[in-house]
Amino acid sequence: MSRMERRMAGIAVTRGAAKRPVAIVDLLDWAFAREKVRLDFDAGEDGMQAWGYGYVSSTAAIIRHEQLGCRVDGGGSSPCHPDADTVAAAVAALPEGCGGRRMAIWIAELARAGQVPDCMADARPICEPVDWQCNRHGWSAKSVVVDRIETPGRGGRMVQCDVRLCPVRYRNSAQEIAAARRRWLGWWGALRDLRETFRIYGGLTAFEVTEVMPPRQPWKKGLTKS
Repeated sequence: MSRMERRMAGIAVTRGAAKRPVAIVDLLDWAFAREKVRLDFDAGEDGMQAWGYGYVSSTAAIIRHEQLGCRVDGGGSSPCHPDADTVAAAVAALPEGCGGRRMAIWIAELARAGQVPDCMADARPICEPVDWQCNRHGWSAKSVVVDRIETPGRGGRMVQCDVRLCPVRYRNSAQEIAAARRRWLGWWGALRDLRETFRIYGGLTAFEVTEVMPPRQPWKKGLTKS
């Protein structure tokens, strides 16, 4: 059983049952991978201003009306669970301070694949030769001639010598690692925003979002709390 299948099996929804506790990252995976809900940015912009956060899908609006003792007549049913629609609407309405639409699309893509961003947790900058050569002594870095100089030799004669350098390249440069970790922190901050939205304002019928979050800085060993 794959990682995604194990996670999905752990949050199977039974309609009418008590709310199940779920971490925000698992809720997103469930909505986008299992329920296959899609982002609708128009729903986030044109819907009601729900729970003071400025988003709601049509399904979430129906839920809200039912909580107030009202029921909307007519209309078709969504192929997704109502909570999946609510999750998608919340993601689509992420504020610009959390990355806006670009972050929303990225979160949805990662959730559909059951993945998290690559923060290059164990990466270290590596300096290595651009090319290698092999001789009777084994493998060594390949050097190139970059200049010729004259030096005094025996008997006062001037001797020409090659100036050789070994071209190198960097893998996992400090800039690449820093960029990957900034992307992780941006994703983590957006998830925390979504977590607090559901914890404060509710809106889900089958789930109760817990405080559980991915580690904020997984590249720092032992720092796993949100």
